[in-house]
Amino acid sequence: MNERTLRLAIGVAVVTSVVRGWGCTPPGPPPQITQGVATGDVTDRSAIVWARADGPAELVVAFDEGDELRAENSAASDFTAQVTLEGLSPGREYAYRARFERSGRRSPEVEGRFRTAPARQDGVDAVRFIVGGDLGGHGYCRETEGGYRIFDTMGALSPDFFIANGDMIYADELCPAEGPEGRRNVPGDFPRVSAAEIDWTDRAGLQEIFWKHWRYHRGDPTFQSFLARVPMYAQWDDHEVVNDFGASWPSWPFAPERQGFPNLAEAGRDAVLHYNPIARNSDEPGRIFRSFRWGRDLELFLLDGRSYRDRNDLADSEASPKTLLGEEQLEWLATGLLASDATWKVVSSDVPLSVPTGTRPETFGRDGWANGTADDFSATTGFEQELLGLFRRLDAADLENLVFVVTDVHCALSIRYDLDADGDGDRLVFHEFVSGPMVAGKLPEPPGLDPTLEPTLLYAEANLFNFGYYRLERRPDGTLHFLADIRDGAGEVRSGSSVELPTRPPQPR
Repeated sequence: MNERTLRLAIGVAVVTSVVRGWGCTPPGPPPQITQGVATGDVTDRSAIVWARADGPAELVVAFDEGDELRAENSAASDFTAQVTLEGLSPGREYAYRARFERSGRRSPEVEGRFRTAPARQDGVDAVRFIVGGDLGGHGYCRETEGGYRIFDTMGALSPDFFIANGDMIYADELCPAEGPEGRRNVPGDFPRVSAAEIDWTDRAGLQEIFWKHWRYHRGDPTFQSFLARVPMYAQWDDHEVVNDFGASWPSWPFAPERQGFPNLAEAGRDAVLHYNPIARNSDEPGRIFRSFRWGRDLELFLLDGRSYRDRNDLADSEASPKTLLGEEQLEWLATGLLASDATWKVVSSDVPLSVPTGTRPETFGRDGWANGTADDFSATTGFEQELLGLFRRLDAADLENLVFVVTDVHCALSIRYDLDADGDGDRLVFHEFVSGPMVAGKLPEPPGLDPTLEPTLLYAEANLFNFGYYRLERRPDGTLHFLADIRDGAGEVRSGSSVELPTRPPQPR
């Protein structure tokens, strides 16, 4: 070996030794965005952008001619992160690019887009939105061919936003390879949190189970494509945690002896907040109820029927009324509706008004507002007194143009209400539109209604996947109409489901 060859050999040895740990560590693989991107809680001036990486990294969101915002993720959030875009312009479409960075290496960028709400004082000629819930339950999960194809159907309507009304995972169920009706699923690698072998005192173990459920659903490419171009407003219902639960209860009534229920509720809530683009309330970071304005003509009120409710098995009476919303949320809703100068007020409730719900209600009580008419204990266990009190206040103020949108009951219903809640001779007129399931177990036939609120059933259909499609449309004469219909998984309008409501002028107060 000559001198030059020896010097080269020594140089190679030194470089190799340094790379192997004598002063430098080779860079690891670049991070990856694993569950797509999502935009949420859009206002006229702001929006939340969310994404998840495959490990520790920094989320970088570039928008508006190159402006960049950054946020670190962590194992505590299952490597999800979100940034808040602020100072936006009303009624404008924005495109953004999201990536993760780690140790100087970048993930491929994922693009998303959204439109901000119109300014509060601006009227609109059209607003389109979709309400859906009940995803991946009862063995109806991501299909091996096409995944959750209903999101392609929904996306084709180009809605301004999507309200994820609740039960967007079924943490207390499985996703087997073989589902009902010959369905072929992408199998889910997770247990049900309600299984007897799951230790509810193990907070970290529970968190990982919830995260696995969320990763599975958000791993669906069709769902990811939808969320990349349609902003969302997210809520929760019971199956984000466990069937018919209340987050403040000390135990789960179906297994009262089981230890660790508060851990289960807390871990489930954390997973909802980590996997959805939700703006955090500074006074109550875990708060889910909130409201949003969409120009002069629409205000949304998103409810939380799980965090503050009394036990389902308690009796409800005028002398001792139960609460489903809790005192603070109930007052927030009532005063918000009465103070709103929006033309239409839309309340997104995670439980229905007049459909009696609850598993084994004769033992465990009703899970929604309605008592039902069964000749047993359940007929005293709804939350009707709270609801009647709310409607008395709204009726006394002659509130007009009120709509409730709901999922939860795995069938589609349109209901009209016309009642004199406060006994003054004037009538409070409003509507409730129930949709779902998007992809979950289907009721074989529609349920009966509780008569307390004097409901008139306009449409009812069961045994189909579906979603609610709602629009505000301004007619050539300048009048603004609210339109509602039910669309099936192929996007077809279901016969009899279309309802058109002209705007009623405000009554003198």
